[in-house]
Amino acid sequence: MEQAWTVPDVHLLTDGGEGQIAVPHLTLTFAPTGMELDKADGEEVWSSTWTQLQELSPVERSVLPDGRDGVVILVVEREDRRRHRFVLPTDDVASTEATIRRRAVAHALQTRSPRPAVSRALSASIVLAAAAVMAALLLSAAHVIRL
Repeated sequence: MEQAWTVPDVHLLTDGGEGQIAVPHLTLTFAPTGMELDKADGEEVWSSTWTQLQELSPVERSVLPDGRDGVVILVVEREDRRRHRFVLPTDDVASTEATIRRRAVAHALQTRSPRPAVSRALSASIVLAAAAVMAALLLSAAHVIRL
């Protein structure tokens, strides 16, 4: 059985009157039975069993107001498709993202893999073009060809 993982100082991202706002000072618990969000005084704000969830994904990296690194996670409920976004503080972003994905897989939830910043084909094309330009410049400098 997996152990509970409690993350303090979580921010809930929600839509406000003038855009997205962050509700601070929350605690998110990943329990063996599901997830729970509590206020600082321990009062429950939201909870869901794993079977009621459809997706658990780290979707982006962020910086918290106090300057710490954070990981934004997306939680989607199965029945009404409600979406919840939380920012978890972390000292190791990659490890936190991997932990979130492992928990999603362990509970048969969908999880998104991060997209590469640039496609591999584009990267290969840029490298080949740069190599061709460098070769032409070197040959020109050695007076083998005239540009």
